[in-house]
Amino acid sequence: MRKNQVLIIAGYGGHAGYAYSVAWHLNQLGFTNNVVLVADEYRFLAERFKGLGRVEFMALPRRPGEAIYRGIHRWPKALFQSVKLLRGVDVGAVFASGSNFSIPTSLVSMLSKHAPLYTLEAIEHFTKRSRAVKILEKLGGRVFLHWDEQLELYPRGIVVGPVYEPRLYEPSNGGYVFVTTGTLGYRELFDAISSLNIERVVLQTGDIDPEPYIKKHPSWTVFKYTSDIHKWIANAEIVITQQGVTASTARLAYEKPTIIVYNPRVTLGAPRRDVEIYAEKLEAVYLEKPDSSLLKKAIENPVQPRRRYPSGAVNIAETLLRHLEE
Repeated sequence: MRKNQVLIIAGYGGHAGYAYSVAWHLNQLGFTNNVVLVADEYRFLAERFKGLGRVEFMALPRRPGEAIYRGIHRWPKALFQSVKLLRGVDVGAVFASGSNFSIPTSLVSMLSKHAPLYTLEAIEHFTKRSRAVKILEKLGGRVFLHWDEQLELYPRGIVVGPVYEPRLYEPSNGGYVFVTTGTLGYRELFDAISSLNIERVVLQTGDIDPEPYIKKHPSWTVFKYTSDIHKWIANAEIVITQQGVTASTARLAYEKPTIIVYNPRVTLGAPRRDVEIYAEKLEAVYLEKPDSSLLKKAIENPVQPRRRYPSGAVNIAETLLRHLEE
């Protein structure tokens, strides 16, 4: 019997960005029969997938920055939820976005549904493989890659081009600096920006308490999370972020001058050298640490990007649909 659903394991943070891009391109190809898994702790992300498929929630085995042992009790829960969910899903293909959140459901799907599994290496990894993607490959998954250089990590990988989120708004210059570092946040970067006394800043703090910045800078727009980060990227004069998919979305979808500040608290992220290579690929300014004087110089002398890359997400979407037609 033909299977007719695509299971997209989104998770949270940048991984949800990859999943959103694939779901969006599936929609552009006329397909919305997706089941999208979002981490239960980040339910606000469900709004992003509205109209792109049915959203389900599942336990996150390991939270950002958390020691592995602290989440041991959540792994059985995630496995149980995966078994329960997949009983009602007619899976024809699986796209796992590459975080630890992907592992339980991918494992259950491989054992019970025998559907082809695909995953995606992080866009900023060049010399070191992501731990979760390495596990997913061992489970039998095929690995999509953003860059030819990543074939050194995955000789059997499939290069599709850089995967970044699609442009949803026409870019304009709203005259503000947009600072965003995902769910984890980056206090040292926020403090460095705060010390510069820039009048117009939009600051997304993630898990960091926004109140000190709200009190110190009444003219700033400050919030913890947003379901529409594109609105803020599209209208920014310049985007400051850390390693991850937000930088590629700002630079490749909206052609914004972008500053990438390495965040050592992304404990399972890419090494410093990889992030530096990533910044070079994007023609973004790379800063090894949130130094206020270097930030000031980079903001005052923005680098205008020149290179263009079509999104690899359309190639992923086409590959997933081919499995449904077999």
